[in-house]
Amino acid sequence: MLSVADVSKTLKQVNIPKAAGTDGLPGCESEHFPPGQKENLPFLFIYLVFFCFASVYFVDPPENIGIDDPGHLGLLYIHWTAPASLTNLTACSMRYHLEYFNTYQSRWTVIRTVRTWYRAQFDLEKEVRVRISTLLKGACTNGTELKSPFTQMVLPPNNTGPVGSRVQGFGCVFYQKEFMECTWETGLEEPTQSQYSLYFWHREMEQAEECPQYIHSNGVRTGCKFTEESLSEFSDFNICINSSSPKVVLRSAFFSLQIQNYVKPAAIETVHLEASPDRRLQVQWDLPNERIPSHCLEYEVEAREEGVGGQPLLQRNVTNEMTLTSLSMDGARRKCFRVRSRMHHYCADRGLWSDWSHWSCHSDTESDAVVGCAVVIGIIISMLILSLFGWALWRKWKAREGEMMPFGPLHKLMEYSKGLSARSHFNKTRENQ
Repeated sequence: MLSVADVSKTLKQVNIPKAAGTDGLPGCESEHFPPGQKENLPFLFIYLVFFCFASVYFVDPPENIGIDDPGHLGLLYIHWTAPASLTNLTACSMRYHLEYFNTYQSRWTVIRTVRTWYRAQFDLEKEVRVRISTLLKGACTNGTELKSPFTQMVLPPNNTGPVGSRVQGFGCVFYQKEFMECTWETGLEEPTQSQYSLYFWHREMEQAEECPQYIHSNGVRTGCKFTEESLSEFSDFNICINSSSPKVVLRSAFFSLQIQNYVKPAAIETVHLEASPDRRLQVQWDLPNERIPSHCLEYEVEAREEGVGGQPLLQRNVTNEMTLTSLSMDGARRKCFRVRSRMHHYCADRGLWSDWSHWSCHSDTESDAVVGCAVVIGIIISMLILSLFGWALWRKWKAREGEMMPFGPLHKLMEYSKGLSARSHFNKTRENQ
């Protein structure tokens, strides 16, 4: 099969003028040939047809493709060499079209480069797929960019050990950008007397290192605590968790994080409420002392209000400011607020919400005064009604006093009292005489 280099070499030998053809392609048509070259006309005609309507199959793909693992827990080194047929080609520029399957995003990632190597992040628990082609453009291709077929390489994953022996429930939290904790749960088929080990790597490290401080639960390693010095933001933070057992080989687990996406701010400690004369509230809060800049945070304010009917209502607002205003107290006797924060998308792709602050409440004094007055008036009215009712009963009892039965206990007591009073008056009269 003819190559672009062979066509270019032959055209130089016959010195074909670069006049523009009727189809607009330069150098595809000529009426004169140098003396002594007419016998090559059929041969040259075939070359010209292939040269003017060249396809990708004229360019050879890269050679000697390889994938090396330097021990960075997923960052692999891809390398290749230029095709031998284009080694001495100077009339065209050459670059490479690299594609690798990104298992984290489930799609092909495309890179175009003039280098013969590239580093890419892979999930070592899944198949590694890479394919490369040559791109050629310049005088040798008549200004058209030609692309070779792909040369590809596939590496199977090294998934040794039972599937159930792999750790599960893995997760990390970067607390206030001060330290990070990653925890996991033991595998479903984890044999006894096995022990987990965590190794990590990022771009500021030469080689992977073991966890600086393990977290234990019932004597078993279930997590790792990273200090600030061992962390690096905006870089692939690669983690491998494997397990050793004297009985069987266990399956390793690989993870790749961007730790700035796992920041959890500290809880807001104080929430201030201030009422304005137009019956609106202004909510303000103070940030705890931490390393996260205020412009990197967004806030969620939850409002709970109690209306006259006693039914609580919940409202939530998200803001980038450290204050929230224009909250009316109309129709509410009491409003309470709490606030939490997380990383804004200006500084991270995502973030974890902090814990909620304590509730801070504000009561509507006018509403309370109205309610208090209503209660007092209700009590006074109730007392008046009871007094009138008691007075009516007393009048009725007085009216019926003479009609009571003579053998009634109350009647006897009253008669006995009248007799004592009469005797006392009679005795006093006799003494005076």
